[in-house]
Amino acid sequence: MFFNLLHNLWALFVLFAEERRLLFSVPSLCRLRTLLTALCCWTTLMSPLGAHGEEVEDAAAMFSAWQERSSTTSRAPRPLSQTPQNVTVITAREIELLNAHTLADVLDAVPGIQLNRRSGIPGLPVLTQIQSTDFIHSQVFVDGVSASNLNSNYPDVAAIPAQIIERVEIVKGAASTAWGSALGGVINVITKSPEARRAMGGSVTASIGEGTTADTRGELSGSVGSLGYYLSGGYLGSEGLLPGMHIGSSHAYTKLNYSADPRTRLWGTFSYNRAVMGDTYIPQFNLRDRTDKTLLLASVGLSHTLREGLELEITGRHSFMEAGISLLSISDGSLLNPLLPAEISKDYVSGASLKLIWRTDNNQLVAGSDYNHQETYFNSSNRRSFSPFTSDADRWGLYLNDTYSRGPFSLSPGLRLDHTQTNGDNLSYSLGGTWQVSDSTLLRAYTGRGYGLPFLWVTPLPLAKIWTTQVGVESGAVPYLWLKGTLFRNMTWGAAVQQQLAMGSELEIRTSPVFNTSLTGGYTFTQTTRTSDGTPVRQEKPTHTLKLALRYDDATFRGVLTGSHIYWNNPVEANGSYRGLIWDLHLGTMLLKRQYSSLELFFSAHNLFNGNFNSSDFYSTVNRWYEGGVQVRF
Repeated sequence: MFFNLLHNLWALFVLFAEERRLLFSVPSLCRLRTLLTALCCWTTLMSPLGAHGEEVEDAAAMFSAWQERSSTTSRAPRPLSQTPQNVTVITAREIELLNAHTLADVLDAVPGIQLNRRSGIPGLPVLTQIQSTDFIHSQVFVDGVSASNLNSNYPDVAAIPAQIIERVEIVKGAASTAWGSALGGVINVITKSPEARRAMGGSVTASIGEGTTADTRGELSGSVGSLGYYLSGGYLGSEGLLPGMHIGSSHAYTKLNYSADPRTRLWGTFSYNRAVMGDTYIPQFNLRDRTDKTLLLASVGLSHTLREGLELEITGRHSFMEAGISLLSISDGSLLNPLLPAEISKDYVSGASLKLIWRTDNNQLVAGSDYNHQETYFNSSNRRSFSPFTSDADRWGLYLNDTYSRGPFSLSPGLRLDHTQTNGDNLSYSLGGTWQVSDSTLLRAYTGRGYGLPFLWVTPLPLAKIWTTQVGVESGAVPYLWLKGTLFRNMTWGAAVQQQLAMGSELEIRTSPVFNTSLTGGYTFTQTTRTSDGTPVRQEKPTHTLKLALRYDDATFRGVLTGSHIYWNNPVEANGSYRGLIWDLHLGTMLLKRQYSSLELFFSAHNLFNGNFNSSDFYSTVNRWYEGGVQVRF
């Protein structure tokens, strides 16, 4: 039954890809079909054997939505079984399996996320898209602080070290009723909390790879009385994997928690990243670059239970970002044009939030407000002006999100009013619901209106707006198999562009572990080439995204083989190369294990088959390269 289901799904996929004639060349399609058929056969053969194994668990028990909680969609934790949006949660263990350096490595394995990594070198900037929406509309938060650049709305996920992450919650689709300017979706990074069981513990990790690629980091965590602390720091660098591509970055992170009494909690976070890098190397133009970048994120907060079922939370935040970009001649290292100054940008954001959470047996109501004062400084040699300029704005928002549940049903309305100062006021609203059809099957539906802010520029630009609708199902009814499917329709307008319609679907599959081994896969299709009245438009956005993974994880050994394909749909003149998949292998073994201490070795092989995968011929992909390291926990 299981094999027949996968076989039928694959047959439909092949017919769809051949009809579109976009996804793969015939040889690549044949190779991929052979691989997936072999994987299906392997699973079929193993399922009867694993039916009597102790590690096999029912798919509904392992992967059902009501086993998890998420705080990103409504700004307060609620069960995913009562969450109508399409949400993906990534745990610390899943991050560890990937031997990840930064958040970019984590997101690269998530279905529906398109990461333009250009080179594939750890730590270098990447462009992040959620279900083919523009990268400027994908919001990234760390401890509730936005990591986006005001001049470009660009969140650099490669600047966030993986070591500090406890979990990542991703909302695919407009999330404006909770977060304001979040047209494409939200990537919410929840950092590690201090260890509560002992005064001090931690780890030291070091890895080295080809091209003098190195990642060294350490962390300390513990609690003394009512005070808990988590400290992390490290260095990530790479030279020589590709000509002109390099990075040297240092990062530090601190989190402090203080519980005055069981009803009150105080916390503070501080994150710092400093990097010198080059990610542009174009010999035909005799052009390379050097970027000096600093990113600082800080937050403080107070949470207090006013009475049973009523909680007050107050937070303050500050961020600072500075980037200096110099365009240099490859031949002698001089400024490409000595008459033009280096491009410099600086962002300052300070803000505060107030939130009330009211919970009853069948209802959760979240009411809150956000305020941000934003300033930006910019001096660009590309805008026919050598005079720097500044721009600032005071922005606030009021929101109300509710979740009412009765038996197997839940209903979630949302409303938010934003004052942007530069772009007027905007009202966002949404309505969604879930239905738990059985113990192993959940239906979701969601519709809402959202918006995305343009750059904080001297001349105000119009808002981009979206009306999104999603329908989805999640089920573990098929033995040993978890399925999640979503259909979505996004209508966007404004921002001085033609009205556009994006329609698509997303399918995720995961098997129950059989002898500690499981398979996962995700495919996303997005059609973005027409307006609401059917008029064709030229819109180069990713149309096909495929993610595959084979995982093994027991008490001693772990490993994951991942494959990723994105059809970028760029114009022919970009001369991109993105056929087939990029395969990575990550392994690890526990050599020593005690109650609190352990010694582990790990190894990664990147781009196993030397795939050339680029959206433009300006950027090359690193061929197969290796790295390995050791981690000591104490």
